[in-house]
Amino acid sequence: ALDRWEELEKLTGEKLLQENGLLFYGEDTGETVEGSVEGARQVMEKLNLPHRYYATGDEIADAYPVLEGCRGKPYSGVCEDTAGHIRASKACNAMAKAAGGNCQVKLNSKIIALDANRDDGKVVAITENGETIKANNAVISCGPWTNAVLNAANLPELNLDIWQVQWAHYEVDSDVAASIPQAFHFRKENDIDGGLYYVFPSSATESIQNGGKSYVKVGVDFPTGGPLKNMESFNYKGSQKVLELIDEWVKEHLPAVGKRFDSYCHPYTMTTDSYFVMDKVAENVAVFSGGSGRAFKFGPLLGDCMASLLTGDDAPVDLTNFSAKRPEIVGQTKISQSTTANSARSSCEQQEVIA
Repeated sequence: ALDRWEELEKLTGEKLLQENGLLFYGEDTGETVEGSVEGARQVMEKLNLPHRYYATGDEIADAYPVLEGCRGKPYSGVCEDTAGHIRASKACNAMAKAAGGNCQVKLNSKIIALDANRDDGKVVAITENGETIKANNAVISCGPWTNAVLNAANLPELNLDIWQVQWAHYEVDSDVAASIPQAFHFRKENDIDGGLYYVFPSSATESIQNGGKSYVKVGVDFPTGGPLKNMESFNYKGSQKVLELIDEWVKEHLPAVGKRFDSYCHPYTMTTDSYFVMDKVAENVAVFSGGSGRAFKFGPLLGDCMASLLTGDDAPVDLTNFSAKRPEIVGQTKISQSTTANSARSSCEQQEVIA
């Protein structure tokens, strides 16, 4: 995936990869859906990635003064020096630019019907405003609406769950913002608190910087409420109680950060084994789903994988584990709200497979 991002940078002249390190820190929670501090360290050692280990909360606070809230806590931490984030808005524009005349982007064009069973072998989509789009092949990649589109096309639905996941932006003085790391914090679950928190630095929120102020993104990696099967009951406002948990986390861990600027609740499309779905569901239709909140970082690679399914070219990675026909996808097992060691291992294995 990294090679393809670098190729896209060269092709478009855009800086898309922001290398700033990634700190994993917190309590000894055992394995979660996002792994653990010790698990992260083991993966870094296995892959021979440059990293630094911190044995105590005091060592973390000394290395990152903005995380003074770690001092005196029974924490450990490990920082992967070469990690970072993708500049998402610029990346989307860059991918469309790279496609050139082969790509036509249609915004606000809701698909209300999809026919993939025509005698002429074409795939035909009808938009809400009555436009007809005809193609030789189609890729369905619509996250939590995947089953709604598959159902409309009379194609088999997948065993997917939808999580409601919350995050927010917090105002911070620009001189302080530069010292805030990209970090993931682990703490033990407690009632509605799933114990997984993250912060993205101000360089990842450039689209909303203004007036001399900067903003950091802070969110949780656990669902609000139970899993859903469709978007009809999705609550875009989220839970006030979960939002208060995020506010409290900021006060404890990032005392130099200011007031909350906004807040969001967005959908994660989940599979029971945390592996993506990348497969053909008809002769001329392929589907990508089950991004589980971690798909974007693999964007160009996933695009090549999906294209290979329809062109017959060799896929850049083995897609066996991502089959839409595996038992976890065709079965009726429902994902648990609590995180498990098995899903954590699957998550780590998946990222090693396609990184």
